[in-house]
Amino acid sequence: RLARRLIRKPTTRFQAASMLRKDITIGVTLNVVGMFLTLLGAEQIVGALAIKVLTTSTRGISLVTADTNSFLQPLDILIVQANTNTLFSHFVSLAALLYLTRQVDKLDPPTPEPQQ
Repeated sequence: RLARRLIRKPTTRFQAASMLRKDITIGVTLNVVGMFLTLLGAEQIVGALAIKVLTTSTRGISLVTADTNSFLQPLDILIVQANTNTLFSHFVSLAALLYLTRQVDKLDPPTPEPQQ
């Protein structure tokens, strides 16, 4: 969408840099919120798995009344892996946005604040 806006109407490199800065700021904000929510989810997942492990080890193993839902399942580990992949994707996106910020600053350095 940004490329279409830049192509549609003639812009100076200063206007383009300003548009890029705005889009990068939005991207960083969304990624930080996403990382925060993913970390909250990770805490909940780890807490639930810890409860499963701690309650299983105190009961002992009874073959007659074994509740298979109280044991760790392979799916539990895949959920932790999915959460870790989500965190990694947010990290990579933030790293790319920081790189873009550096490139935009080379294109058009930010103007200093007026001194009063």
